Amino acid sequence: MNQINEINWYPGHMQKAIRRIQEKLKQCDGVIEICDARAPFSSYPDYLDKITQGKAKVVVFSKIDLADPVLFEKHKAQLKAKGVEPFSYDLRDKKSGKELLRYLSLVRTSQDRRFEKLKLPLPIKRFIVLGIPNVGKSTFINSIAGKKKAAVENKPGKTRAETLIHVTDKIYVFDAPGVLEPNYEDKNVIAKLALLGSVRQDILPLVALSDYLLDFLKVHYKENLLARYGNLDFDVEDDEEVFLQIAKERQFMLNGQYDSSRARVTLLTEFRSGTLGRMSLDE
Repeated sequence: MNQINEINWYPGHMQKAIRRIQEKLKQCDGVIEICDARAPFSSYPDYLDKITQGKAKVVVFSKIDLADPVLFEKHKAQLKAKGVEPFSYDLRDKKSGKELLRYLSLVRTSQDRRFEKLKLPLPIKRFIVLGIPNVGKSTFINSIAGKKKAAVENKPGKTRAETLIHVTDKIYVFDAPGVLEPNYEDKNVIAKLALLGSVRQDILPLVALSDYLLDFLKVHYKENLLARYGNLDFDVEDDEEVFLQIAKERQFMLNGQYDSSRARVTLLTEFRSGTLGRMSLDE
């Protein structure tokens, strides 16, 4: 845990990205913020509220198929109570996109009202899609646009510039780079974002990150661990012993010894893929 508390990470390109976003916002009618359904509050960049003030805003939950369904509904209600319009976006369900596009088409600006008074066709609306790295912004845009328009890659920092993308004849969106808070006071948040794959793997050492995940799962999803890795004994001195048990169960060997490092990587990978079950990191 000490290694987690010592983290202070904010790449230089993030500040440049924020400045570019502020410039693009001047051309936008509204904001679509993408949050990871497994950690909606940790993945919600609060500081963006300041720079997006005065813009119409919706929050879209990505990766809902990986989130704990009970906590997911609770988190949606909490955001709605704060005055945020939340949308559950399931890429497998075409209705999700239609509902969101219908909502966006109903957004009205002062310019729209002038056009309506003059009985003129409403102007094109522009929205900017914001969120932390690797939260699913490009996948979301490709889904609502109906074609592959935005580059998709499963690692943070893929999108480096704001691209204007045609969604419908009346709606265009900017695909912006992923951004993080300048500094996270609660280091548990940066650990959660590392588990979600929104910061580079080398920011948190493998041991620190896998220990953090194991400790969280032992408290909140112990049955999932036991179902996946067998009858683990958690009454041991440290987490390394548990990972050695997983290595033994899976027969992970290296130079004649059980390979705990491979067991650690396996836990992280199976959490991210949903193999361990639907889980949420925020409570």
